[in-house]
Amino acid sequence: MAITALFALLYAVVFVISVWFLPSNLFGLMFMVVFTLLIILAQYGISPYIIQWIYRIDWIPYEEFAARFPHMTDSLNKVVAYNGIKMPRLGIVHDLNPNAFTFGHTKNNARVVITDGILEYLNEKEQNAVFSHELGHVVHSDFIIMTIVFAIPLVLLTIARWAYYTSLFSGRRRSSNDDANVLYLLLIAVAVLSYISYYLGYLISLMVSRVREYYADQHAAEVLEDPNALSTGLVKIAYGLLVDRDIKVDVKERNRSKVRALRGLGIFDPNTAKGLGIISVTTKGVLSMDAIQAAAAWDLYNPWAKYFQALSTHPLPARRIQRLNEQCEFYGKKPEIDFSQSKEIAEQQAGKTLWDQFLWDIFMKALPTLIFVALLGVTIVTLIRSLVEIPFLDWKIILLMWAIGLYLIGFGSIIKIKYMYKSGFEPKKVVDLVTNVKASPMRSVPAIIEGKIVGRGVPGYYFSDDMYFQDSTGLLYVDYRFGIGIVDMIFALRTVRRIVGQRVRIKGWYRRGPSPYIQVDTIETEEGRRHRNYAKHLRYFWVVLAFIIGLVCLYYWFII
Repeated sequence: MAITALFALLYAVVFVISVWFLPSNLFGLMFMVVFTLLIILAQYGISPYIIQWIYRIDWIPYEEFAARFPHMTDSLNKVVAYNGIKMPRLGIVHDLNPNAFTFGHTKNNARVVITDGILEYLNEKEQNAVFSHELGHVVHSDFIIMTIVFAIPLVLLTIARWAYYTSLFSGRRRSSNDDANVLYLLLIAVAVLSYISYYLGYLISLMVSRVREYYADQHAAEVLEDPNALSTGLVKIAYGLLVDRDIKVDVKERNRSKVRALRGLGIFDPNTAKGLGIISVTTKGVLSMDAIQAAAAWDLYNPWAKYFQALSTHPLPARRIQRLNEQCEFYGKKPEIDFSQSKEIAEQQAGKTLWDQFLWDIFMKALPTLIFVALLGVTIVTLIRSLVEIPFLDWKIILLMWAIGLYLIGFGSIIKIKYMYKSGFEPKKVVDLVTNVKASPMRSVPAIIEGKIVGRGVPGYYFSDDMYFQDSTGLLYVDYRFGIGIVDMIFALRTVRRIVGQRVRIKGWYRRGPSPYIQVDTIETEEGRRHRNYAKHLRYFWVVLAFIIGLVCLYYWFII
């Protein structure tokens, strides 16, 4: 976002000036801390207006909202009267991405927004539950709380950066003066401790955000006196649901919209839930609990889920539904979403545990890096040994070592690419892919899917190079990201617009983060056009570069 980039540029300029010109003492540090807090306050102050500018929101007067959505209006009136807050501003984004979000400065000037997707896919009770969840963020003052929570790690990061760069400048200027040396060591210590505190603080802030989501879920259950409404709504939003009918969508209206679910206070986190895999429909439009439990098994038992949840602002959907199920007894309700067979389904697919596969995935992901670290370690040991035991350094040994090491890194990268991009493409349905418990970001399922492109990956965002796919069993996020910004932008502007609305055949690799997506190899449209994605091939650039540098090392090894 341009405004964020301008804030970042301003911060960088002031930071450099303060480190270079201000004294390396408490005054310089306090100046940067205060400036950081001012930046945070400025962003807090203008962010609601930026959101209104970026998002194409159709604001609805209360009277019109009450006439169109009396079921949600009842909850709205109840929450406003009970908590003594001002009536929020109400809006709709005309986009079939099923989501809802709230923003503002305080509980008395909140804006609550839902999308057409909420109205399209959810029944009235589920709509009410999602709406009440967002009202929970309002009455709990999460705008202010989360601003403060995320500000603390930023202040710690500022202290760490200030101490680090100040130590660099003071280190260059320091003399034999004992006080200067003590200051230099103190700055280094402050930098290390602050960086550690920053990372811990950031993880804690994410944990607090997830707790706030649980509180908002609990608020929805209290308003409706039924936790099941939000549970089934979450299944449709986070895993997805499609009855036996075509999606009715005005593609032109979808393309005109410019919605992005807000990460902090939306109903779920789009950054950790790329796609809405629709997974649980029988021919009669009835939920298939086996399919839901298979999708939830990934959240509950795949170790990758623990990794993604730790770095997410939102709990994984299955965890939220479990919490809601625990509240059912209080309201005299029987849980409608049952995960009792999820473990058995996971074991049927993957055996007793998925930890062996997870550890192997991590090893393959880090393989080139591990080789590089080992090479660097051997080099350092060789240099130290040459200084201690040998009167001179034999550069031929170093060159040969790096030549061999770079070729090992190249071959390690090839192994990693082969592991991530498997061959053996077979026709699949979305339901087949989403219920695969073993899939991961590294462990792909080569697949061919046929259906229709119904929208962009980021609904209504014209610079989105990704898309949204529908077949007879569900929806799936289509990852077309090439990896080079300008190439992605050109594809988004020139090609995606033409593909939306067409029937397609996609060959690619299905992966699972917290939610499902397919990484494209080839898209063939009904017009006969064929669009190839070369993200896989781009990875070989680093292989070739490693081989070339290794060859240069060998050349100098021969001529020395």
